[in-house]
Amino acid sequence: MGDVVDVRPYELVQIVCRLGQGCATDMGNDRLTAILKTVRKNPATPIRMRTNTNTLYTFQNPGTDENTSEHHLVNVKRDLDIMQHMGLAPGATRPAIDLFRWLLQRLPSLESICGYASGGEGIWHIPPSPDVEYYECARKQGVHLIIPGRQDQEQARTKEATARDLYRAEVLEIRPHHLMCIACFDGNKSDVAPVAEDNLYEVIDIMRKNPDIPVRLIKGCCMICPPCPTFDPEHGICIGGNSMALRDEKKDLDVLQTIGLKYGDTTSAHKLLKLVFTRIHSTTQICGYGDGNPTSPEWRICGNSGNGCYEAAREIGLRVPGAAPE
Repeated sequence: MGDVVDVRPYELVQIVCRLGQGCATDMGNDRLTAILKTVRKNPATPIRMRTNTNTLYTFQNPGTDENTSEHHLVNVKRDLDIMQHMGLAPGATRPAIDLFRWLLQRLPSLESICGYASGGEGIWHIPPSPDVEYYECARKQGVHLIIPGRQDQEQARTKEATARDLYRAEVLEIRPHHLMCIACFDGNKSDVAPVAEDNLYEVIDIMRKNPDIPVRLIKGCCMICPPCPTFDPEHGICIGGNSMALRDEKKDLDVLQTIGLKYGDTTSAHKLLKLVFTRIHSTTQICGYGDGNPTSPEWRICGNSGNGCYEAAREIGLRVPGAAPE
């Protein structure tokens, strides 16, 4: 993923503001420009949020070298204000793509960050900044203004090529929890068709036509993933919102534990599906962490959990011969 990049919270805001102002690549500040270049090259770059404080969090204090011209206390308050809105503590380290998403989601305005609407005295007398409007402009455009997404044509080419390769494959390489995703996608519906965003349909179609095709359980992104808008083709990883990849790994491991297998195990499609459907009765069991209660944004629950689609497809074994549960 690369080295950890230390960033002051207000620097994230400054990058967003400069983009909202119309600065495409040059932030007018070498440090900010370098940060933006790094995270655009690899959206998974780990960023550590460092803030000056006199509490238990002094272990991560960055010092004052990057302070802006305002008083030191103003710099401290501004950083802590941003951290509080983001729901993070000083020293928190997250992938860049997640931090920028959280910033845009959780900090709706800079009204109370860059200048104080109610005015103030002494060091606190700071007129409202034009950054307020720049930030709002950038926020409306979303995270892709900061870290551009995949191009439609590139995704379409990837979809065509990987779907073709799937039908030629002698072994399907699938991550464990995607065996549940294909059931959710199908949901025992009669009008299921290919989609541009993934290869779920193709895997179902192949398994129905050839229930004996070997399926190898693999770690990380699999044959289903390449067309996805949140798949990073350069690094072969998922950069989906709010740490989707972290949740997916947890679900993979929970599926493996429940069915008693491990990464690298290979078995026929119908036998593997039968095992999954026999031991996993609902999405709550895996995708809802057993109790259906998310504990943080990173551990939110899949939107398809609890809608009955998995259970409907499970009951008839996804219409794959020999895959119905015992």
